[in-house]
Amino acid sequence: MKILKKDYKHGILELIPENIDDLYAIYRILKAGDKVRATTSRRIRRNNEDGRADSGERVKMVLEVEIEELAFHGFGDNLRFKGKVIAGQEDLVSLGSYHTISLSLMEKIRIQKVNWTSMEKKVIEDVEKASMLAQILVVTIEDNSICIAIVTQFTTKIISEFSSSVTRKFSDIKQHSSEMGNFFTEVLQLIQDTVQKHSSEVIILAGPGFTPENFHEFIKNRDPTLAEKINRVHVSTGGRVGLKEVLSKKLPEKIASEQRVVYETRLVDEIFKRIGQETGTVTYGLDNVKKALEIGAIDVLLISDNQISIEDLEKRQMIDEMVDVNAKMRGKTVIMSIHHESGEQLASLGGIAALLRFPLPDS
Repeated sequence: MKILKKDYKHGILELIPENIDDLYAIYRILKAGDKVRATTSRRIRRNNEDGRADSGERVKMVLEVEIEELAFHGFGDNLRFKGKVIAGQEDLVSLGSYHTISLSLMEKIRIQKVNWTSMEKKVIEDVEKASMLAQILVVTIEDNSICIAIVTQFTTKIISEFSSSVTRKFSDIKQHSSEMGNFFTEVLQLIQDTVQKHSSEVIILAGPGFTPENFHEFIKNRDPTLAEKINRVHVSTGGRVGLKEVLSKKLPEKIASEQRVVYETRLVDEIFKRIGQETGTVTYGLDNVKKALEIGAIDVLLISDNQISIEDLEKRQMIDEMVDVNAKMRGKTVIMSIHHESGEQLASLGGIAALLRFPLPDS
């Protein structure tokens, strides 16, 4: 997601959705009464044209509507919202008439709300972090050459790129193994330094042949914690060309998205594990979670995203306040999609649960 303008004080957010998760995030935060402005097309019939629905010229224009209905079509990669036109080309469109805007990827949208809730801001914050790809480290390796790069949403920065002198294996196996060991040691140190500097939680190790596999095993033996962050993928070559192949396949974006789902699944699994073990360090349901928050017991607050738009305004405001309080108490808040199994499981617990730092007094 590319944020163009963020002015919550005046209720305005301008952005460009770059993937399907971005579109779904916009769907999660929109509700009836919000105003959206985007590029759309509308069939305009001139005076001399008949009244058939398909008659007239389809004209591209920018319109602003006040939302009354919205729908998300994940299979078609678009978000549709319908409402009364409140701004636009008045010579072509009558204010107060109805129009449906279909928002697709890479199209700018301006959202204006009377008030942005903490939950809505949290959704945008989470998507922004995901969009930055958490500083993903991409390592392409082939034989005795290496290319290490940091990938974010907007940039690809090559950290190091070099080849090492290694004796061919068939000429001297012992010397080859020793030199490859030195090469792997040097590369591992570079990766460790880069991960520490950029706080990379995801590493893509790519390349052809057996070298990536051998290097991965080398890392497992020397730094198992680092090895757990590695996603090994096959590309046809190493170096910058291999890096370009990784980026062209959008592997960083896919892996970042998968990591989020895995993280959320682990949290929900932990909830049910603690419930089964009766540890007293988990609670669910609005009233119970609120009590835990009041005494500062919450470590991680989990909320299913269908709670953002519930019709019960009092309950929605209460949950929103809880998000604020939890942030002030340095607790984590995770808003989970009900479109994944883990989100559905959370919804079955009332849509809100918490992993606790310590058992509640009456547990």
